[in-house]
Amino acid sequence: MPNPKYLLELKKRAEHALNTEPPDGLTAFSVAWALWEAVRRRMLILACKREGWTVEQARDILMQERIDNARFAQLFSAVTLGGVWEESLPLAARKMWPGILEAVDLRKRIIHGTSRTGGENLQRTAWNVLRFVNRLHEHPLGDPLKKLPRRTKKTLPDTSLRERLKAVDV
Repeated sequence: MPNPKYLLELKKRAEHALNTEPPDGLTAFSVAWALWEAVRRRMLILACKREGWTVEQARDILMQERIDNARFAQLFSAVTLGGVWEESLPLAARKMWPGILEAVDLRKRIIHGTSRTGGENLQRTAWNVLRFVNRLHEHPLGDPLKKLPRRTKKTLPDTSLRERLKAVDV
């Protein structure tokens, strides 16, 4: 799992690509999306930590998961015993969430080689992803761009987290 220093570096690189002349929308979007994917995983780890698992337990178990936005919402709900990701967001971030969901289509078009992505569209979407990640500093679970505490009191066994996540697959 990437550390906050690396996440901040990704953020800085995406911003730099957007602020160069001419702006490099493809690089900015790609880096901003990589940042969002890492932040998504960190938010799940923060949720696991709040529920009583250690960072190491969460990291080890979540490492096996392929996490897209839909799977992320399912796992968040399972870990938090029914919490809804979108409802947990600070108001400013909640308003931006639909834009993150729409960015998935743009990401797919880029990955599959579609040339009709539009430079301005890439730039706008990259800025939206960066703004969304910035708004997460107000999330009740904590800021995903900050360092996680090293020590946590382990109150739940690994198997209980595995069982919660398996319940999502049923």
